[in-house]
Amino acid sequence: MQTMLNSLINMFDLSILGWITAGTALGLVFGAIPGLTGSLAVVMLIPFTYSMETITGMATLIGAYVGGISGGLVSAILLNMPGTPASVATSFDGFPMAQQGRAGKALGVGVVSSFLGTLLGWFCLTAMAPLLAKVALAFGHFEYVTAIFFGFTAVITLSGRSVFKGIIAALFGLAIMTVGFDPYTGVERATFGLTVFTNGVQFLPALIGFLVLSEIFIQIEDINQRFIIPKQKITGVYMSFKEMKDSTWNIIRSSVIGVAIGILPGIGGSFANLVCYDQAKKASKDPDSFGKGNYQGIVASETGNNATIGGALIPMIAVGIPGDGVTAALMGGLMIKGLSPGPMFTIQHPDIMYGIFNTLLISSFIMLILMLGIGVRVFPKILRLPKHIVLPLILIMALAGSYNTSISVKDVWMSVLMGFVGYLFNKFDFPKIPVIITMVLGRNFEQQLRMGLKNYDGTFLPMFTRPYCVVFIFIILISIVAAITRPARIRRNEAKFKLKRQAEK
Repeated sequence: MQTMLNSLINMFDLSILGWITAGTALGLVFGAIPGLTGSLAVVMLIPFTYSMETITGMATLIGAYVGGISGGLVSAILLNMPGTPASVATSFDGFPMAQQGRAGKALGVGVVSSFLGTLLGWFCLTAMAPLLAKVALAFGHFEYVTAIFFGFTAVITLSGRSVFKGIIAALFGLAIMTVGFDPYTGVERATFGLTVFTNGVQFLPALIGFLVLSEIFIQIEDINQRFIIPKQKITGVYMSFKEMKDSTWNIIRSSVIGVAIGILPGIGGSFANLVCYDQAKKASKDPDSFGKGNYQGIVASETGNNATIGGALIPMIAVGIPGDGVTAALMGGLMIKGLSPGPMFTIQHPDIMYGIFNTLLISSFIMLILMLGIGVRVFPKILRLPKHIVLPLILIMALAGSYNTSISVKDVWMSVLMGFVGYLFNKFDFPKIPVIITMVLGRNFEQQLRMGLKNYDGTFLPMFTRPYCVVFIFIILISIVAAITRPARIRRNEAKFKLKRQAEK
């Protein structure tokens, strides 16, 4: 505790605070612009940290990490175009709220939820890092398979009116993640002889096309509407005491899910925001209001995706395994300084470890101040430009973001192709969420399943005997039963409500 308090005092050096603020602000801007993610902000900043002190350099990068994840809510709410993959579910209720004239409330709820998610993630990071790291190390291939399969069950709940269409959409997402060379045999599969498919479908360009470009095509089609959202005053930004009270369990549940997902390498906030949204919808007394402007959907998504930051830092620091792409870049930033995260890191460099912990805490407060003080009023004015100005700018940024993923023009064409696919999904009323879920998880699911079968001679038996697997299977069964019986429960509640109203009359 003494080391941690000393580190916290040292973090209030004006130079370090300045760099944390700069990193957080840059992350917010990159996160708010579709196509320019927080991950890109972190990677771009790494060369600038070469000449900095280790603590200062890491503080700058973690500030960009927090800002990037939080900034994605802005365009998700105001444009229906998530700025980062971790903010996909934020758009489900955030954009309807903005269209209803409640953009200020949606932004305020998102910012506060992001702050609370980061804060609770920091608490888990500082209090339980060694314990949670041991849990992560205990995960084998079949544990990952059952954990990811639990994510697939969200397809049932989030498929809209037609579960059948949702399953078709989910299978489509799984199919496109198998395109390219087989990672184990090297055999080319499902490329149709086209070179654009040779290296497979990269997740980020596909997601940019499917969500951002498709929305651009939809907005272009509606030429009679000059602006994407109606003109409105940004009011009601701050959550009321009642709203905070009603959100308590949602915040706690989403934070726990976010941290738990964050410590599992390779999954991250892209998965967490969808799972948290799904669980919030299942737990709600009014699930049908989700997708129509229920602020609890924003609470779940933003709390969960920000809680993954603390979770993802746990395996990086404690065992030297990055929790996601951004923490992999952060590890690179440490290794440049001659430091290797792992079991001995906490003993050999406690000052740097606690510096990382405290940066996460400080940057969450800076993000809150920047967004509530400036961002929620400035970003809506910037993004509420006429369509003929804002859409070309977003198109350029999105295509640039696709190109920067692998510095390849093929990724740009892939984004355009997926943009047309997303447009067709809208026209034929197919849900996009199942595609996103299976795109996020599909490749990891295949790799873990095949490695598990290889290690256990092709048998699924360990999946039903290993403790963590059994726990996930139990949760999966509960989730499926709850989703299947939900329509019947809703009908019973509606019938009881009608009888009550008739009795009152």
